[in-house]
Amino acid sequence: MATASASNTGREGIGDDITKGFPNDHTFNVSEVVGNRNTRPIDGELWVTLNDEIHKMKKIIEEDHPEALLYEDDTPHNPSEYSSPSCSENPQLDPVTVFKLWQIFIDRVNPLIKIIHVPSVQALVVSAATDISQIPLDQQALMYSILGLAVLALRSDELAGILGEEKTREGVLQDMSKTVSAVLVRFDALKRHNIVILQALVHTSIILMGQCNKHASWVLLGSLVRIAMSMGYHRDGTQLHLSPFETEMRRRIWWQIVFYDIKLGIDCGLAYSCIPKHFDTKQPLNLNDADLFPDATGELTHRDGPTEMAFVMIIHRVAQYLLDEETRQAVEANTLGQEIHPTIAERNRILIDRLDADLRDMEDRFINAKASNAHAAALGIRPHLIKRLHDMIRPMHESPGWGVDVSSPRDNLFKLILSSCENASDSYEQMDQWGFSWYIRLHFNLDLLASLSTFLYHCPMGSLTDRGWTIFTSLYIRHTLLQDPRSKAAVTAAQFALKAYAQREGALAEAGQSVETPDFITELRQIINSPLATPPIPAISNQWATLEVMTAPSVQMDATHDMNMHMFMPFTGEGGGDGSYDFWPGVPWSTN
Repeated sequence: MATASASNTGREGIGDDITKGFPNDHTFNVSEVVGNRNTRPIDGELWVTLNDEIHKMKKIIEEDHPEALLYEDDTPHNPSEYSSPSCSENPQLDPVTVFKLWQIFIDRVNPLIKIIHVPSVQALVVSAATDISQIPLDQQALMYSILGLAVLALRSDELAGILGEEKTREGVLQDMSKTVSAVLVRFDALKRHNIVILQALVHTSIILMGQCNKHASWVLLGSLVRIAMSMGYHRDGTQLHLSPFETEMRRRIWWQIVFYDIKLGIDCGLAYSCIPKHFDTKQPLNLNDADLFPDATGELTHRDGPTEMAFVMIIHRVAQYLLDEETRQAVEANTLGQEIHPTIAERNRILIDRLDADLRDMEDRFINAKASNAHAAALGIRPHLIKRLHDMIRPMHESPGWGVDVSSPRDNLFKLILSSCENASDSYEQMDQWGFSWYIRLHFNLDLLASLSTFLYHCPMGSLTDRGWTIFTSLYIRHTLLQDPRSKAAVTAAQFALKAYAQREGALAEAGQSVETPDFITELRQIINSPLATPPIPAISNQWATLEVMTAPSVQMDATHDMNMHMFMPFTGEGGGDGSYDFWPGVPWSTN
């Protein structure tokens, strides 16, 4: 199994000038997404292209609904409008609810992230259930982040029974997030960070992803990288003469940060990661939490057979593959139909084959589908992933359907986005059976769904189009778009889908075909026209500023000076996602 550091990117012998149309450090295209107050550049070639497509779709809808442009709210948020969460205002959960959420976390969340040591945290949960205000501040932050992740992982039919009829998932998550923020400020986390603070912040970043606020999560991950590096997490604990227990826990945390930072950077349309090119932190060992003792001094080695680490070990190996920046750029260029030098294409195929071999080896040694749901989920990663990687690196003219469904770079991009959405839909069905559907929703990119709708609009009929509309009938998309009518990101994606379907209806009518309106289209139309929707068409307040934030999230350029926040300032809901989450508002950041 490959557990080497990422210090060697394998670029020797491959020059920068041997590709045609392949972006280098000086020739990246840059697209700007202009919101109502902010300009946000993106430099990822793929998202530059998709942003252009979405912008064209926006113009089409604007022409059909000019009244949607009449209401532009340029009034900046005033932080004084919000009250700061005090100790007495912290979310109050009874002991029974705390233990229920803790069990949800253990069953559905912990197996997929594994950054805490459950036996050590168990005592903390008991204390928190009694009176959370009496435990140290850093541990309070960790507990609230754990409970928040458990809420994120609840099924819709479980919410009322566990949280109460009057509470919503988003309301509870918002309360949890604000409380974590306030506690971290009181703890002075930037100066006094420790392993507990890192765990709480990783959890919080995942919660943000679950709230469709990927840009805020990406910014937080950047801060996390810096904090972790200041604590030496980019160096393996064996090099720092740390205990086996601390060494292993640091490895688990570091590699989760690596994975999420790279993936969120890709999702946000930015070409570079904050992860240093040279680090020697090894990947975690195949060990159960019960195998780790804080006072142990003996050297740790892989346990033979299945353990609790199955899923994350697969994810960490994938993260190692994604660390190769040249590979990411080549895949992106090929996806856009650009010509890739055969040497680079062959190198990428070798890396994919090596990844495939390593994952197969891990499956043989450490994974058993009968061991647990997490093991079954882990076995489903490699086949889909390797197929998608080969599809994305295969030259356009060699792809199946060339000359039939695919005859241009645009068609090729349509097909790859379609395949990505189909893969996510299939994965959702499987993961939902095991209680892990929250994890798939976590990684779902509403930007891709909006992009898919733009392609469906321009291509209302055909085999690829039929496949595209099949995706919208899936349980995955139904849960994403229909679950929360207050989500601006979901509503905007729904608006795109409805516009595309209207075009399809017209094309079918012209062809003399009669097709019954699908139930999901009827439901989407009801949601868009509902007063609960944010915002409805056509009486839209700041519709396109919200869309632009959603469709090409990237670096927030000027809003970072709006408030005197010395910590976590970018996470006010302005920086990405659906813009509906005022993340940690009203916290007294200027605490002297």
